[in-house]
Amino acid sequence: HPLRGRGDNDVGTLGDGTAIPASGLPVVVSGITTATAVTAANNVNCALLSDSTVRCWGQGGQLGNGSAGNTNTPVAVTGITTATAIGAGGFHECAVLADHTAKCWGYNANGQIGDGGTSNRTSPIAVAGITTASSIDGGAKHTCTVLTDNTIRCWGFNASGQLGDGS
Repeated sequence: HPLRGRGDNDVGTLGDGTAIPASGLPVVVSGITTATAVTAANNVNCALLSDSTVRCWGQGGQLGNGSAGNTNTPVAVTGITTATAIGAGGFHECAVLADHTAKCWGYNANGQIGDGGTSNRTSPIAVAGITTASSIDGGAKHTCTVLTDNTIRCWGFNASGQLGDGS
């Protein structure tokens, strides 16, 4: 079944290959016919496909393909071939891989990518210390993962206690 989207399209977030500014009705996302999951961030959408790859469309720098250019059709996320789950935050995206590690890409000013730094990443990079992830999701400037032992790990911005560690 084709994936459908609707809403604002100023950076290509509808994924239908058009330059229309917005759509109040669902449109078919170009080339996505085997999606098993979808996630949405600010100005980027991503789909996990049945072949364990991930494709994203919308604002450049968050697409995971190493480019800073926008795209209004889905592009493959570089090096992700064994994804089992995906999630997105404000301006970053992540995938859990079959070996239970996680990779993230996009905006990283608050460490939400989880690589120990604050440099933005246009391609996926491993989340440090995560080897038993089962799912992943993000907030505006932070990310959390559920581990296979059903505990949760979070990283990134914590001004409102988002990390859940009591600080």
